[in-house]
Amino acid sequence: MAPGTISTFELFQRFPDAESARLYLEGRLWPSGPICPECKGGQRITARKSGFYRCNVCDLDFTVRTGTIFERSHVPLHKWVYAMYLLVTARKGVSSLQMSKEIGVTQKTAWFMLQRLREACGSDPLPGGGKLGGDVEVDECFVGGKEANKHEWKRLHGARGGVGKIAVLGVRGAVAERARLPDPRPDGQHAPERHPRRCGSRGQPVHRRARWLLGPGRPVLPC
Repeated sequence: MAPGTISTFELFQRFPDAESARLYLEGRLWPSGPICPECKGGQRITARKSGFYRCNVCDLDFTVRTGTIFERSHVPLHKWVYAMYLLVTARKGVSSLQMSKEIGVTQKTAWFMLQRLREACGSDPLPGGGKLGGDVEVDECFVGGKEANKHEWKRLHGARGGVGKIAVLGVRGAVAERARLPDPRPDGQHAPERHPRRCGSRGQPVHRRARWLLGPGRPVLPC
């Protein structure tokens, strides 16, 4: 288990119900007290029942869900917290079917939750004006399928290598800890060596990992 990661048992002990999850999320969202999501003021806020608050400036009733990914969702907050835990701790990701079984909701509800969580994970801007920092790792692969598995009218007879396939390039920065997948060019041609110059910060070492390399990545070109 990675440092700073709690176990599933500890998670259930910390968030046994929706009320404990609500108090936790309020503390994270409003460390200095409730703030109105409409007027951004926190001076004239009145607490009401069941986690509702009233802003006496703009007469808005709100909760910790208002203006967040939890808004307009009837899923209890402790299930949202458990869904976030599953998403960030799963080594190879989590499917909506698996999540539905884990938290006790339908597959459609789990898919809806995953869509919102993934959108929230990708909404924060990258530091340094969108440039990756630290050691930048680059890897690429071709996605398409074998010619033998295609219908006869779809096969490219005599084609070899990456012809008929789409090249997918992944770039990951050690500081940003996220991947950027540049869109392929319309003509199907790709130049992986050029993408790190646009994605990485100037002067950062770039490592390229390919399938035929068994060891750690080695530097290819400076950014």
